[in-house]
Amino acid sequence: MAANVLRRHIGVPGLVVHYLTSVLGVGLLVIPVLAWTTAGPLSLLAWAVLILYSYPFALVFAKLSTLHPTSKGVAQFVEVAFGRRAGRIAALYLLMTLLAANPVLGLIAGRYLMAALAPGASNRASLAAGAGVILACVALNLLGVKVSGRVQLAVLVVVTGLLCTVMVLALPHGGTAGLTPVAPHGWSALGDALLICFFGFIGWENAAPIAEEVRDPARTFPRGILCAVCVVGVLYFAMALTVALTLPADQNTAEGLTGFTRLLRIATGADHATSGYLVASVLLVLTTNAWCLGTSRVVFALAREGIVPRGLSRVSPRTGTPSRAVLALVPGYSLTLGLLVATDSNESVLIKASSAAYLLVFLLAFLSAVRLVRTGPMRWTNYLVTAVTVLMLPFMGVSIGYAAGMFAVAALGEFWLTGRQRRGVRPAAVPGAHAEAHAGQAPPSPEPHRPAATAPHRPNHAHRSNHPEHPNHREHPEHLGHPEHPRNDPRER
Repeated sequence: MAANVLRRHIGVPGLVVHYLTSVLGVGLLVIPVLAWTTAGPLSLLAWAVLILYSYPFALVFAKLSTLHPTSKGVAQFVEVAFGRRAGRIAALYLLMTLLAANPVLGLIAGRYLMAALAPGASNRASLAAGAGVILACVALNLLGVKVSGRVQLAVLVVVTGLLCTVMVLALPHGGTAGLTPVAPHGWSALGDALLICFFGFIGWENAAPIAEEVRDPARTFPRGILCAVCVVGVLYFAMALTVALTLPADQNTAEGLTGFTRLLRIATGADHATSGYLVASVLLVLTTNAWCLGTSRVVFALAREGIVPRGLSRVSPRTGTPSRAVLALVPGYSLTLGLLVATDSNESVLIKASSAAYLLVFLLAFLSAVRLVRTGPMRWTNYLVTAVTVLMLPFMGVSIGYAAGMFAVAALGEFWLTGRQRRGVRPAAVPGAHAEAHAGQAPPSPEPHRPAATAPHRPNHAHRSNHPEHPNHREHPEHLGHPEHPRNDPRER
């Protein structure tokens, strides 16, 4: 096996587990309480809208991952649809978004853990515990997908069963009195609720970076996504309804972050706060682990293309894991953690600030799908999710400003990278880089004379005239995104 090629060994069960652990977590434990506090009964409408939106939303990602099963994920979709420069900007933007927002999962896990072990701990102590959770997940990912996948499945079954039991026991203690008035904070609160609830659905795109490790993507993705969407939709609305019927809507942000323990107290009639905190922290550790996996694959793919240092694309022959890319998450997450510690802020800031950033990632993917999938039922699905995503943008508020700033930084970063490569990369070095990025092979050893077949692909008419059997390579977009099919797109700049 080449030094930077991943093995295909994830089947339908493994993909379902990855989907569930990528999405469940804050959406079950934190978001329902925060949304209920923000909008009251109107939050249930926000949940219903987003649950209905989630299936076509996830289906588009599954379709694109089937057509272009590479670890580059959304950035690969954008590149195939709009050209290399757009793909590189999307790659940098995606990486910044993941590194900035992913720590929220581990931080909430650490907050629950501290609530169980050291009640009354300071915010900075909870942030330190969250950093420890993230480091533990990085270490687990170093063991490989098979090992971490088995651990994820076993723990997910147990924790989900416990959560369902809590909901069933708590519902009889609730009442409908809190469901009126429908909009206690005004109808404008629906926008805030959508902003908060949307964070609970971030994760469907996290399967795209592991597509290069999925067996038979055309069969595995549709089956996996259908099962995962049904499970997530039922669990989310059940938890949101349980919260609405049993908890008051006058909690502050700190109480919302640990609101699940109040639900547990109602369900059991006793103070099992410690047990509740531990259950919640375990579920959030699963989600953190899944996001570390997905983000490390994005780092790996970008390293293989030379967007980040190429040494990060090395795959361990023993575990089949890009170990260096996994370890790179530690310094990558440190900036976000450092800012929170310095300002003594909690992770709820990240939830509101990063929702629009993720929404823009999704919009880039959906616009790519509109361009790449132009026939069949999926065409109308693409139009639907694109329209809904655009309509959601005005509700993101100041979060749009953060997203726009990150996108501008990504564009400047791509401009700098392009200029640096033009100045510093000799033509003889390009073939190895191009082959490493798109064919998944180790860079060739330096030789004085390379065969003509390894010359870099340049999108001009002379090149296409040498391949009469493929007069218009753009008519076959499904071949453009695979690592074994180098791109030849005249839209490259």
